[in-house]
Amino acid sequence: MKRFKFSLDAPLRVKQKIEQIREQQLIEARMELEREKKELRVLEEKKGNIKSSLEQKVKESLKVAELAFFEALINTVNSKLKNQERKVAGAFERCKEAMEVYIISRRERQVIEKLKEKRFNAYLSELNREEQKILDDIASLAFLRRGEGEYAP
Repeated sequence: MKRFKFSLDAPLRVKQKIEQIREQQLIEARMELEREKKELRVLEEKKGNIKSSLEQKVKESLKVAELAFFEALINTVNSKLKNQERKVAGAFERCKEAMEVYIISRRERQVIEKLKEKRFNAYLSELNREEQKILDDIASLAFLRRGEGEYAP
């Protein structure tokens, strides 16, 4: 019998490569999300530090110019925080989309691999049937050669 050859090997290799690319895109999207989250935490920490400094200045003595400065600083940080929150939300959506695309490509690959496995098992079954047929033929011939005329009811 011929060697096992799966007719969809080329598409399977393509699906595997696509899955690898999608996995890499997912990793990059997750890394981007983590960078954006880290930047958000930095801004939140900065805002907390500014508020602490303002509270400290209020306890000591605060001039109108200093108050206006702190107010402008807090407004700037708040604006940056809102912008960063939008970036985090966008990165999260891109990460979610990358995950969905990766899952789809993984399923497509798994379908072809499952088909390959079924066809290989069918090939092995056919191979075993042919082997058994050959062994049966050999046994029959050996029986006939060895026992011609020895058969008595």
